[in-house]
Amino acid sequence: MTIQASYIDRKTASDLLARRGFNSLDIECVLDLAGPVARDGAERWSAPLVERIAARAWWLGEQEICVDMPKAA
Repeated sequence: MTIQASYIDRKTASDLLARRGFNSLDIECVLDLAGPVARDGAERWSAPLVERIAARAWWLGEQEICVDMPKAA
């Protein structure tokens, strides 16, 4: 059985993420991580992959992504 993923264009992906509260830098990060593929001569993003990455971003808590920086001497 073959599962066909749905692909969306940059504007649709950006709008989807913006509606979920992502700012423009976050949106670019998610799109970079999802990586576009060529479909019908245009760049498209896998909708399930964009959604999965976005869900993970919301799942991570501040403590889980906080990096302790050394204090200046």
